[in-house]
Amino acid sequence: MDIDLTLNSQRSQRQRYKIIWTLVIVCFVLFLYGLKQWLSPMSLLASSVQIAQVQQIDFAVKIRGFGRLKAKQQRFLTNSHMATVEAIHVYPGTRVSKETVIVSLVNPEQTQRLSVARLELARQKAVYNEQIINQKSQLLERESTLTLLQSELENAQLRAEAESKLIEQGIVSSLDYKRSLLHVKQLNQRVTIEQQRSLQLQEMHRERIKVQQELLRQFELNYVMQKQAFEQLHVKAGIDGMLQELNVELGQNLNTGTLLAVVGSDSALKAELLIQQADAEKVSLNMAAKVNTFSREVDATVSRIDPVVTDGRVMIELDLHGDLPANARPDLSIEGYVISEVIPRALVINVPHGTKANSKNTLFKLNPHSHLAQPEIIEFGTLSDNKIQLLQGVEVGELLIISDLSKWQHLATIKIEQDSL
Repeated sequence: MDIDLTLNSQRSQRQRYKIIWTLVIVCFVLFLYGLKQWLSPMSLLASSVQIAQVQQIDFAVKIRGFGRLKAKQQRFLTNSHMATVEAIHVYPGTRVSKETVIVSLVNPEQTQRLSVARLELARQKAVYNEQIINQKSQLLERESTLTLLQSELENAQLRAEAESKLIEQGIVSSLDYKRSLLHVKQLNQRVTIEQQRSLQLQEMHRERIKVQQELLRQFELNYVMQKQAFEQLHVKAGIDGMLQELNVELGQNLNTGTLLAVVGSDSALKAELLIQQADAEKVSLNMAAKVNTFSREVDATVSRIDPVVTDGRVMIELDLHGDLPANARPDLSIEGYVISEVIPRALVINVPHGTKANSKNTLFKLNPHSHLAQPEIIEFGTLSDNKIQLLQGVEVGELLIISDLSKWQHLATIKIEQDSL
């Protein structure tokens, strides 16, 4: 009985050993097969992958955005009084001069106010002219009276002088001579008083003229204001440029201060670009920029950065330099970029598939002689447009496969089948 148990135990142990060794052999064979597959190069056609060469350049870091051209000078046209739209002479997109009439308005009350102001001014001018005539007449009367008195004084003086010689001969009595002297004295006093009255009258006339002139200026100012208000019913562009907006219709009744139209200059333009909020902190004033009007690019510089964030974007304002393209006009859709930094002698390639800025990624580095590519861990830096900076892992002129080879990452080598690379 013990012998049978011992034999059975030995047979079971031998079977277990056989199973274990069989599993070990199978695993070893699978390992050798996997190692062979890993070491054996996978063949790919060169036309099925993208190959980029490492370049060394002064790498311009660009922050791109989109936006519109805007007029540097804009004029908002409004009405100063209630009115009705009588006629529309110009529509948006039309080039205008500062004297071009955009809209004609009508306001019967303003027409009446202008007529009243004109009549009041004419009446005041008549009063003023009448006063000047009356003053001249009064001065002539005073001058006439003064002339008569001076004539009487001269006669009295001659008489007194003659009597002074005759009194010694006894021809003229002393009493008559004294009366003649008294008459001369009285006439002198009357002439002096009349001269003073004439001077006072002239001074009074000057003061009255000043009062009338001030009243006349007030009536003239009122007339000018009413005339300007009437002329403003014919709304003019005010500047040379282009009509950008028209916000009224024929027959529309307008309240005071209604926005009628917007006119913008078409020669002095600026660009407004919207960039990502994350990129805004990299932009500063006076940075160089480019604006693309889809006709050609124009040089520009950053002149303003809007502090407000809207929908995750920040607006930056660019001053344009040089001659503008023929298609440049207000509200034209544009693209552009700001050069935030230039990295000298940077190593760059086109952006590999799935690669992000400031990260590490595994790319296959291609040997142009053996046509074999091996995986290499590469450190990346700044990304701009379709190029990215290489920080470690490559040299100038080396070839990298930048297409998606993630499913071949487990291979040690890939062979690129092509006669010349």
